[in-house]
Amino acid sequence: MKACRIIVAMPKGGSGKTATAVALAWGFERRGRRVLLVDLDPQGNATCALGASQEGGYGTLELLLRPERPFTPRPITGGLHVVPASSWRAGADLEVQAANQVTGPVAVREALARVEGAYDYVICDCAPSLGPVTYNALAAGPVLVPVEMTRLAVSVVPELDRVLATIRRGVAPKAGVLGYLPIRHVEHQEESRDALRSLAALEGHRVLKTRVPAATAIARSLAEGISLFSPRYRRSRGPTAYLAVVDEVAQLLEDRHE
Repeated sequence: MKACRIIVAMPKGGSGKTATAVALAWGFERRGRRVLLVDLDPQGNATCALGASQEGGYGTLELLLRPERPFTPRPITGGLHVVPASSWRAGADLEVQAANQVTGPVAVREALARVEGAYDYVICDCAPSLGPVTYNALAAGPVLVPVEMTRLAVSVVPELDRVLATIRRGVAPKAGVLGYLPIRHVEHQEESRDALRSLAALEGHRVLKTRVPAATAIARSLAEGISLFSPRYRRSRGPTAYLAVVDEVAQLLEDRHE
């Protein structure tokens, strides 16, 4: 059985992509699933949040540019593995772009196809840009888009839609959005309420029902390299919200394959 892929992407920085990717990885692992997280952001925040190192061994540059190398993720737990972000050498983006021009943005898709039978879910955390590496990821599977509940973040959503439309005309005719996830939602703030209405007007039924609240435990878990679902964060609303996201995303993926 093939793994379900989830590409977590949003071109705006500080949008909660890494928090979402890592929380989903821990959440699916908590549900007893086999999970691979691929850190495609050179900053390596997801790598650090899982307690892995960017130095040495197999990383995302090998995945993107050295397909002949054995695919060797690093274990975090028995059910959670990671392909860590590589230390980004000078010119790496140009190498990826050159490969894209020859074959199209297919490196991530083809690399994941080599191992997806070993996992139930493969989650890719993307950089806050629409560069050549992110193009590769967007062509590899359905996209989950975390959207901070501000007017500025919502205004970026059409840009991502345009990029996906371009990719569909090329090597990935099924490229598209799995859903838009409202994050850092503060119910009593007018800014949050306005942003949520604007997102719903743009994307309608594709907006997830779960709203992730602004919760300090989410940022703390990343900084401390501890699962959001650790008992130390049990008083926060963040873990409960992200477990609801895990279940909603699982159902959306199941519906896609019916």
